Amino acid sequence: MPTLRDAASLLARATTVARSEPLAQALGFGGWLPFPSNVSAATGIDGIVDDARIATGLGQLRALGGRSSTPNAGHDALRAVTRMATHAPEALWVAILVAPGGHGVAIAIAPPAGAGRGVVLHAEGASVRSSDAESLARLIAAHGTGDELTHRRWREILGRDALTARFYRDLELAVATLAESATGRAPAAARREMAILCASRLLFLAFLEAKGWLDGDREFLRHQFDAQCADGGRVHRRLLDPLFFGTLNTPVTHRAAAARALGRIPFLNGGLFARTPVERAYRTSMFADDAIGTVICTLLGQYRVTPREHADDWADAAVDPEMLGRAFESLMARRERRDHGVFYTPPALIERVTNAGLREWLDLHAIPEPVRDGLLSGAPVPAPHRAAVLRAVSAEIGRAHV
Repeated sequence: MPTLRDAASLLARATTVARSEPLAQALGFGGWLPFPSNVSAATGIDGIVDDARIATGLGQLRALGGRSSTPNAGHDALRAVTRMATHAPEALWVAILVAPGGHGVAIAIAPPAGAGRGVVLHAEGASVRSSDAESLARLIAAHGTGDELTHRRWREILGRDALTARFYRDLELAVATLAESATGRAPAAARREMAILCASRLLFLAFLEAKGWLDGDREFLRHQFDAQCADGGRVHRRLLDPLFFGTLNTPVTHRAAAARALGRIPFLNGGLFARTPVERAYRTSMFADDAIGTVICTLLGQYRVTPREHADDWADAAVDPEMLGRAFESLMARRERRDHGVFYTPPALIERVTNAGLREWLDLHAIPEPVRDGLLSGAPVPAPHRAAVLRAVSAEIGRAHV
């Protein structure tokens, strides 16, 4: 198995189609060959992959190379590899696409027989995460056990189960480190509860950071942490408290100077950034700088975070909101979950419950079934029924304001 440094180097150096060839070769494929233009058009990858290439591997393993036609190389790689698997199902397909401008590389594994869920590893150029390097190292080590077994192992390595297990292990360690570092007289149970709260807030902010919503800085937490450490430390008191309670939990016009100095930070009108009873009871309890660094620099520095929700047709080898929700639910004891009402609800279940409620409401207002089905699927309301739907919505709004 290659070292993580070697794997990270392969990902970081894959900035052009030519420079992605060593990555393909590390996975057991030969050199890139021109992709026939007539085949490119027939498979439908035109407009998805530019400068398409192909390479052969063990048995039926085949690699599609090229440059993504959009900045979202991961999504393009999955679209392209799925089309190849549908067009040539006798082969076992992998796509290796570089993003335009050298801003990252994506490795996508086709679902079996073109059906099911594909998986993708999308490393972001200069900021290759340790988890991405570890995934690539595992892919390389899995090669050579037969083409079908290799392809299956690759799908497992980039699948959610493998990444979730690694993330949960490191998250548990980070929470334990925080709890053990807490100062003051808080008992062990209170320290752990406050540690889970602190870690959950920081990881939630990592999703905002990934969208550029924290002062436009996608490395906001690390930059702020480094600045505080360079200025004498006391990160909990001088960074976390103003950020959590003076900024995120406070409207912009009501923020103190220390909070405004953090830059353009949104006001989140929710309970996550309000002090809990246990935090109020042990307000003088502080986490050590090194322990906070375990979350911000080690955990968040190791894993790539994506705000994209889990999809049924493909999985990204990154920490997404569903994975995070399930991890924190697992960290809390059953009694804690019951007392605080902390239970993760998967998006699919939320959709089923809300659709059932909307269907009942539409039925109550005598909206015909075909129109109800169209509304729930996002279809336009047929003109003859628009007035009835608008009257029902207006009546509901009127009741809500009474």
